[in-house]
Amino acid sequence: MSTDSLSWVIKVLVPINQQDVITKVLEQYISAISIFSNPEGDFVLIRGYTLSLKDIKLLKDDMRSSCLAAGINLPEISIKVLPKIDWISVNRESFVPIRVGVIWIRDSYHNDIAPFGTTTIVVDASTAFGTGHHPTTKGCLIALNYFFKRKDILPSGPILDMGCGTGILGMAAAKSLRRKVIASDIDIEAVTKSRYNFRLNNLHTKNLINGPGYSLRAIKNAGPYALIFANILARPLVNMARDCALHMLPGGYAILSGLLIKQERQVIAAHRQQGLILFKRYQLDGWSTLVLRRHI
Repeated sequence: MSTDSLSWVIKVLVPINQQDVITKVLEQYISAISIFSNPEGDFVLIRGYTLSLKDIKLLKDDMRSSCLAAGINLPEISIKVLPKIDWISVNRESFVPIRVGVIWIRDSYHNDIAPFGTTTIVVDASTAFGTGHHPTTKGCLIALNYFFKRKDILPSGPILDMGCGTGILGMAAAKSLRRKVIASDIDIEAVTKSRYNFRLNNLHTKNLINGPGYSLRAIKNAGPYALIFANILARPLVNMARDCALHMLPGGYAILSGLLIKQERQVIAAHRQQGLILFKRYQLDGWSTLVLRRHI
C-alpha cells in the first residue's frame, strides 16, 4: 500500500545489545531516528520518522528476516500515523506581540493596538529566523533602543544588517533611527522573506541583498557604516571581525549577537585586535549581545 501523503512514527523497544540490528533495518525506511535508553541502560527505545512509508508489510518482513539471521526475537513494532499539522498556523497562533523599548513587534495576523510612543514592526517569520522573542534578537533590539535614546552619539551614515534573517533588525533601525539600511543574508529564503516583511512595513526593498557578506560589491559601495548589526554565531563573528572594522565609520558601532555568554571573550578579543572596543553588553538567558565601538 502507498502512503506517501502521510507522516509516520515507528517505535521499537529492544535490549541494548540488539540495537544495531534493528536500526540497520529501520534506516532503509526512515528519514530521521532518535534513540533513548532507560535509566538502567539495558533497553533502548528507537523512534524512526518518515514522510513516506510505502509498504508496512515489507518493513516487518525485513525486520523478521534480520532478527532471524541475528538469532534474536522479533520485537514488537509500533507504527502510527502522525496527525497532520499546519505549522504556519501554529506559528501564527503562538506569535505573541512583544515590546522591546520603543519597538512593538507583531505579525500581520494580530491587530493589537501598539502601546503609545512605540514604533510598530510587522514580521511574518515563516521559516526565517527572527521574531524578537529569541534572546539574541531581543538583545539586539535592547541595544538599538539605547541608540534611539542617544542618536547624538552615532556618526552620520547608513546602517548595515549583516545576516538579516527576517529583516527585523534592519526594519527596526530604519523606522526608529530613520536612516538608510542595507541588509544582506547568504540564505536566499531569508532575503525573500525580508523583502516581504519590508514591504509589509512600507520600507524600500532595493537594498536587500543575497550573497556572502562583506565581499558583496553593494555592501562595499554603500559603506562605511555608522552602525552594523550581526546576529549570527560566534565563529563567523570572529572570522568577520576584520571586515566589520573595515566597513565601519570612525566612531561607529557594531551590535553583535548569536553568541553564548561563555563565548564573549573570544569575540571581544577578535574585535579588539581590529580596533573595536567593548562599549556595552546585554546578557539574556545564557546568550550575549555585545556593543562595540570604533575609535574616532
